[in-house]
Amino acid sequence: MKLTILVVLMLSSLSACQSTQSTSLPVPEELMMASKFGTSTTEIETPEQIFALPDTTKRDLNRIVTNTQSIEERTKAALRLIFSYAQDGLLYDNTATKTASETIASGKANCLSLSILAYSMAKELGMSATFQDIQIPEYWTSAFRQTWLNGHINLRLKQHRVSKEFSGSVVLGSDFVVDFDPYSLKHQFPEKSVAPATVVAMFYNNKAAVAFANEQYANAYEYYKAAAQVDPAFSVTWSNLGVLFRVNGMHELAEISYKHSLALEPEVTNTLANLAVLYRQTGNIVEAETLERRVLAKRNRNPYYFLMLGNEAYRNVDYAEAIKYYKNAVSLDAKNHEAYFGLARSYYALDDTISAVRYMKKAKRNAPSDDEQQLYEHKLSVLNQVARLH
Repeated sequence: MKLTILVVLMLSSLSACQSTQSTSLPVPEELMMASKFGTSTTEIETPEQIFALPDTTKRDLNRIVTNTQSIEERTKAALRLIFSYAQDGLLYDNTATKTASETIASGKANCLSLSILAYSMAKELGMSATFQDIQIPEYWTSAFRQTWLNGHINLRLKQHRVSKEFSGSVVLGSDFVVDFDPYSLKHQFPEKSVAPATVVAMFYNNKAAVAFANEQYANAYEYYKAAAQVDPAFSVTWSNLGVLFRVNGMHELAEISYKHSLALEPEVTNTLANLAVLYRQTGNIVEAETLERRVLAKRNRNPYYFLMLGNEAYRNVDYAEAIKYYKNAVSLDAKNHEAYFGLARSYYALDDTISAVRYMKKAKRNAPSDDEQQLYEHKLSVLNQVARLH
C-alpha cells in the first residue's frame, strides 16, 4: 500500500497502542458533541468490566495465596498461572481486544487483552504491576483489509521478598516482564510506563478501530468519546477521531481533532501525515506539501517504514520493488533480521536461491532470540536443499 493510502486509513494499533502523555489541554467541545453519526448500537465496557476477573480465576489465585509461604514463591506461582492461560488455553490473535473475563471465556486475545488479564491477576494477588508501552517506531501491519499502526504493550511485575539480613520487608530481586507477543519487533525498543487509564483508552481505541473497519461509525465515535473521557491526554484518540471525521466528510472537525492531537504530541509522524492528507483533499496544497516534506524526512530515517513498504510490495507480488525497500531498511539498520528475511523470500520468489540463502543466513545471525534463530535455521536448511537441486 502506497503512502497516500496508508495515511488515509491509519488508525490505532490492534496489538496495543502508542505512548501516553502527561500534557493535558482543554478538549474542543465540538469534538464531543453527540449525534454526529446517528445512534450507536454498542454498550461501552466500563473500566471495572475491562479488568474484572471471573470467580473461578479468583479461586485459583486464592489457592496460590494459601499454598505459598513467601512473596517470592507467590510471584513465581502467579507467573506460571498467568502464562498457563496464554500457552494452554488461549490463542494469540492480534485483532481480538477483550476484557479480562472475555479473554478467558473466548479462548483468544491480543497482547493488550492478555496484559490486562495478567494485570488483574497480579493485582488480585496484591502484587505491584505496571503496564509498559514498547516504543516501536512508526510501523504498520494489515488487518480487516486495512492498514493499522502497530504497537505493543506488556506488563512489569515487581518482585518483593523479605530480606534475611535486615528486619522488615525490603525490595530485592529482579522484576519480571510478562510479555505475550509471539513476534520479535518489540525486543529492540525502550519501554515507557503507562497508567491503567491510558490502557483503558487503548482498549476503547481498538474497539473503535474494529467498528470503523466495519463501517459502524456511530459505534466507533462512541468508543473514541469514551477513550477521550477516560484519558483526554492520550493523543492517539484525537488522531484516530480525526480520521473518522475526515472519512465522513466532516473536514473542519477532522482538522480540529488532528491539531488537538498534535498539540498534545507535536511530532507524531502518523498524525502529521493524516493532516497532510486532509489538506490535500480539501485543496490546501501548500500546507499539505509542507507537512509531507516533514513526514518524508522522518520516514526516510526509519528502517521499519521501509520494512513495511517491502512487506506490502511482497504481498502485491512485486518482488523487485520489495527487494529495493528491504535493502533501504538494512542500510538504516544492519541488524534488522526481518528485512533480511524479506530479502531472502523475495529472492527465492525470483528463483535466485543463492541470494536467498545468503540473506537467510543474515536473518539468522541477527535474530534476537533462540526461537527465531531456530526458525531461520529450519528455513535455511530447506533453502540449502533446494539450492543443491539446482
